[in-house]
Amino acid sequence: MVMMMDRGIGPLTQIPPLSPWLTPEELLADALPLIDPPSRITVTEAAERSLRVPVQGVWQRYDRTIMPYTVEPQDMSQSRRFKTVCFIGPSQCGKSQMLLSVAAHAVTCAPGPVQLIHMTKTDADAWVEEKLDPAILNSKDLRERLGSGRDDSTFSRKRFKGMRLTIGYPVSTQLSSRTQRMVLLTDYDHMPQQLGPKDSPEGNPHGMALRRITEYMSRGCVFVESTPAFPIDRTIEWAPHPGHPHMLPPVTAGIVNIYNEGTRGRWYWECPDCSQLFEPRFDRLHYDDTLEPAEAGASAEMECPHCGSLIGHRHKVWLNKQALAGRGGWLHESRLLDEAGNRLLVPVDDSTIRRTPTVSYAFNGAAATRVSWEELVTLYETQKRHAALTGDDVEFGNVHYTRIGLPYAGKAIEDDGALSLAQITEERRPLPRRTAPSWTRFITTSIDVQGNRFEVLVMAWGENGERIPVDRFEIAQPPDHAPQAKGDDGRYRAIDPGRYLADADCLLDLPDRAYPVEGTEISLKPCALVLDFNGPAGWADNAERFWRARRKAGQGGLWWLSVGRGGFDKPARVWHETPERGSKGKRARSIKLLNMAVDRLKESVIAALGRFEARINTQHTPDWMEADHIGELLSEYRTPQGYRKKPGVQRNETLDLSVQALAVAEQKGLNRINWEAPPLWAMPLSEANPFALRAAVAIPDAALPDPAPAPRRRRRSYTPRYME
Repeated sequence: MVMMMDRGIGPLTQIPPLSPWLTPEELLADALPLIDPPSRITVTEAAERSLRVPVQGVWQRYDRTIMPYTVEPQDMSQSRRFKTVCFIGPSQCGKSQMLLSVAAHAVTCAPGPVQLIHMTKTDADAWVEEKLDPAILNSKDLRERLGSGRDDSTFSRKRFKGMRLTIGYPVSTQLSSRTQRMVLLTDYDHMPQQLGPKDSPEGNPHGMALRRITEYMSRGCVFVESTPAFPIDRTIEWAPHPGHPHMLPPVTAGIVNIYNEGTRGRWYWECPDCSQLFEPRFDRLHYDDTLEPAEAGASAEMECPHCGSLIGHRHKVWLNKQALAGRGGWLHESRLLDEAGNRLLVPVDDSTIRRTPTVSYAFNGAAATRVSWEELVTLYETQKRHAALTGDDVEFGNVHYTRIGLPYAGKAIEDDGALSLAQITEERRPLPRRTAPSWTRFITTSIDVQGNRFEVLVMAWGENGERIPVDRFEIAQPPDHAPQAKGDDGRYRAIDPGRYLADADCLLDLPDRAYPVEGTEISLKPCALVLDFNGPAGWADNAERFWRARRKAGQGGLWWLSVGRGGFDKPARVWHETPERGSKGKRARSIKLLNMAVDRLKESVIAALGRFEARINTQHTPDWMEADHIGELLSEYRTPQGYRKKPGVQRNETLDLSVQALAVAEQKGLNRINWEAPPLWAMPLSEANPFALRAAVAIPDAALPDPAPAPRRRRRSYTPRYME
């Protein structure tokens, strides 16, 4: 029966033409692959068949022999025995490529919903743009299966024939109310370890991901990979034991704890000389650590723990390929012990492997394809010596995390409690108060701002960071010209720097205070004064006005305003720049602030206090310093988030003042000085030093410019080179 529409012929002509018809044969041919059973091939075999990877800028077929240690972990993502695959390794060892291979296998061989969770939304978008999209474009099998609709290829979703790949980031809504066959978690230790509201957290990303694969039962899998990023938990007593030879030290959070709950697999080589299996670890690299870092790195060789044979770096690629062929490879802890009580190690398909739903792998960076032993040892020794010299072991810890692939305890944590008040008191140096030692090159003054006083520390500096306080006092009385300086009873009120700008004028004589140098007729004035920008309410505005007044008086290069930045993740220890934005939405200030990574600097100060026999980067304690002030130096303890006050401790000003002194000294170039040709402000005691005085009369210095006349228009103030 023909149906006639009740409308005019005109509107019908406005309907766009239909797309060409498809024949039933074409429709059936397009749909048939969707009902194919999963291909019985491994992830690695599917990658070799369908995936292209960039090699030195050229897209080539996937080759399992390039990174043979990734074969077993990615293949185990299809195992029905384990619910989680966990892989720990250094950066750039092929961890992200494993996730791409697993996703490609789901596209071409075992269609099903897959979700990949990256660290942040920005990183997820970057991964799609820089890795996933180019891989799809250059891999024919993936490109042909990608949908052609407008919404089939976005930053958050890729629709292929029979499956979808969702790309997200670690928030509770991304890991809730969804059903997935596989969830891939990349860079796990850089994700928040608790998701959901603070008052009612829903769990960690790994636990929430496991709930998403429940419907797929034994076919479901969560793949977790990351470099370790959390420090060793020193509150848990742990020591290596032959009963659990592959166990890593427990950490405060993150992927290492997931690894320890699993099968604990490690990568093994077969020694070419004795044919015994051993794990190629960084601590088995043999080199002379008394040489310069680059020379030590050039001589690094792997030592077999069984026969002592030394294996050159040129054999690493061959040994990795041999391990893939069966002469070594991944060995996991079993449930059995030998007669000596040592845990037996078995391959992953052995029936005696540990009973756990997690198959876990920890890969040492010494065996990584893209890492040279020379580069690794050079970096390790460089940062190790830097940490020993400065006490700042942040970069040394990063070597463990990102280059070796192991958790790090932290030097300050390992030495916690070793430095005591009694020990520092016993090692005090005899020195008259307000007198600098004979080795002094320059002096700095630190001022900490409190609600009712200014705390002041004067520090004398020598070569290579050696230093000692020469005075420590507080200023609690306002100047006479300050508003309401005296009450009706004639007594001075307490200083209130947040309310009265004039109260800061009590600091004006600090640049002119000269300290005699022991054994000479010369006295030194401070070459830098650093003033705390933080303080009571209202002080920040007054501090800015105070500094601008000092600059107008020609002392702009002498005074510094400091602000502390907490945490060990700061990229630099000290930087001098204008704030990018103001607090609470206010406009940013136009003055430069001396930004201090206070936790990194505190680590250096505490380490310097414990170098009693050394002189390089040592902070001596004078015998005149009171016990209360010495106690303030030890008032805080280290946590993974930063330094915190010890329970019951109220005062920590001397530690903060020491941090300010170290910050301004480093900003002026302490670590870059050539002591055979130092800048003028660090010259040996002579007339060339513009801050030196003889017999209480300033030494003439032609290099000092005359005060410039008041400018008619606003312009930058002149800073002499010796003050830079």
